[in-house]
Amino acid sequence: MPRRGRSTTIGKIAKFYQDRRASEIRVLGEVLRREQRVASGQGPDSPELRRAAANC
Repeated sequence: MPRRGRSTTIGKIAKFYQDRRASEIRVLGEVLRREQRVASGQGPDSPELRRAAANC
């Protein structure tokens, strides 16, 4: 049976889609954390939140 991995065309395509999903999940996590901070009463003007908002 041939070896499967990122050296194959299908492996490269799979890696691309996996990286994209991971990126989307990371952005969703940042949005959820931002909403939780705002809901808990912490100020939305922290430098970390401004940086995250600029990336969206």
